[in-house]
Amino acid sequence: MRQMFHDSATIASKELKQLARDPVSLALTITFPILLVGIFVVIVSAFSAPSYDVAVVVADLDGSSASKTLIDKLTSSSYIRVTQILQTEEQALHAVEIGSAIGGVIIPKGFGDALMNQRSTFILVATDNSKTTASSIAVSAIGGEAQELTMSFGTQLGGNAVPIQVVSRPISGRPPSGDAVLPGMLGMITILGAFDDIVNAVARERERGTFPRLILTPVNIFSIYSGKMVATVVVNALRTTLMLSIFVLTGLVIRGNILLVYLITSLIAIFTLSLGLLLSSRIRSSSTLTILEIAITFPLFQLAGTFQSPQLLASGGKSIALSLPWTYGNEALRRVIYLGLGLDAITSDLLILLFSSLILLPIATVLSKRTI
Repeated sequence: MRQMFHDSATIASKELKQLARDPVSLALTITFPILLVGIFVVIVSAFSAPSYDVAVVVADLDGSSASKTLIDKLTSSSYIRVTQILQTEEQALHAVEIGSAIGGVIIPKGFGDALMNQRSTFILVATDNSKTTASSIAVSAIGGEAQELTMSFGTQLGGNAVPIQVVSRPISGRPPSGDAVLPGMLGMITILGAFDDIVNAVARERERGTFPRLILTPVNIFSIYSGKMVATVVVNALRTTLMLSIFVLTGLVIRGNILLVYLITSLIAIFTLSLGLLLSSRIRSSSTLTILEIAITFPLFQLAGTFQSPQLLASGGKSIALSLPWTYGNEALRRVIYLGLGLDAITSDLLILLFSSLILLPIATVLSKRTI
């Protein structure tokens, strides 16, 4: 019995010593359940938005006191944010088409006169339906403010005013076939694939003992990382082709240049790999990297614009979302696939991904040299 306890203590001591040799893995082993619960708390908090921030533009073709009152009501709404007051319907439609606004409110000429004389009138709301939840919130909020204006005029006129009709007209966005989350899903598949690539490219190679041998060759570590990145881009292109084929078979219509889709997913993969290389310079175990991948994935589904616009998050969640380069990659995919926009419309999104990668890769290289 004494020998059994002695052997058990010896094995336990050995396990603890092995864990102590990798302090990052030890810390993650202890804190992972806490981290996972904390992630879910962050997600719930991010979605507990007391108000929304859906961008809309307004074209006031009437210029009456009634239209100005409506604009004041829209501006004070807790659900939408009026970003511009425009002069023509064409300007409002263009703002929605290029993705700078979710909705465009057009107040027609004669709007105020019709209200004062208790005649039927309407406002037009042009929407970008590539973000279905955001556009629905915008239409609902505008309808609510129009109803309040109707009640206000009814009180002033001493009777029941004729209700203002809100005519919703989707002018761009997803076609009748194809799911609204598919561009974001493609982005997430790219991210997960790149994380798996880094586990295979560095962590498992370290565990097999081949990575130190590779370092000892005349090839510098930056070239090693660049080569692994090129291989990931090639694999990612094959993965993108497979996923696009599946999406098209399920009814997705790609309105933009398909080469831009490949460019975006490649830059998403490169940024993810750069982050993975940085993490792998401090984390040696493939299982630990896998745990970290899972921990990162949960909030990314909500924060990186996979399912819905970051504009619908609470202020804290929105701030986090806008600080993640992946969010801009998903937004670029949505603009190309559903809005049919070109390179000029997504240049800023691509530059954020590119510069983020250029910052992380040299840091990962330096840290790797210090830990070899």
